[in-house]
Amino acid sequence: MNAKELIRIGLDEYFNALPMLLDGLTKEERRYQPTPESHHIDFAVWHMARVEDNWIHQFAKGTEQIWIQHSWYRKLELPRDGTGYGFTSDEVKTLPVYDIDVLMSYYRIVAQETRNYLTQISQDQLNYCPEPDKRPGYSIGQMLSHIIVEESQHLGQISYIRGMLKGINN
Repeated sequence: MNAKELIRIGLDEYFNALPMLLDGLTKEERRYQPTPESHHIDFAVWHMARVEDNWIHQFAKGTEQIWIQHSWYRKLELPRDGTGYGFTSDEVKTLPVYDIDVLMSYYRIVAQETRNYLTQISQDQLNYCPEPDKRPGYSIGQMLSHIIVEESQHLGQISYIRGMLKGINN
């Protein structure tokens, strides 16, 4: 097994777990914030999709994000710019309510684009640094590893909030 296969397995594992964690949650449950300074599930899912789209398209490929290319922000009535990184607690709380099925349609496209990108690059390209002036030494491989770690952390947060609402086995 090579590095690209390990990355794909990691990407698939977190992405395939997400729908199970969302299954059966109401809109109100997805918007539950354990504390006023916490985010809610809807924010985490939106942020996960946006981060992956941003890293793959803007950073790695140097292209416009799917979010903007296909006007997903309009379809979901969510902010055009930004990924949620650095949002204040007020911005998290007031994130517009969206249709989770529509967001997951966007996220599936992003996930597929990520898998397609991964199959198209060579093993050597994992060492390539697309933005040497902005992120010296930060390679495609490091970015893909970061996606897996960050998305897994958010998946854990979603799981924790779901457990608070539904119990340990639900």
